[in-house]
Amino acid sequence: MPELPEVETVRRGLALKISGRRIVQAELRRPDLRRPFPPTLAARLGGARIGALGRRGKYILIELDGDGLLLLHLG
Repeated sequence: MPELPEVETVRRGLALKISGRRIVQAELRRPDLRRPFPPTLAARLGGARIGALGRRGKYILIELDGDGLLLLHLG
């Protein structure tokens, strides 16, 4: 599991590569998660534009156009 400095390094690297770009397609591969994704999530992510990337603790926050927010954890 990455520690906080590694998470910040990943956030900065991702911000340089993906800010302002569009998500072309999303695929959900883990139906067995503790909290399942809504069935419409992949369709809603497709075509979304990526805004700023932030961090809250060890979570990476990716702002999407509209009012969307994608939450990532590297563990």
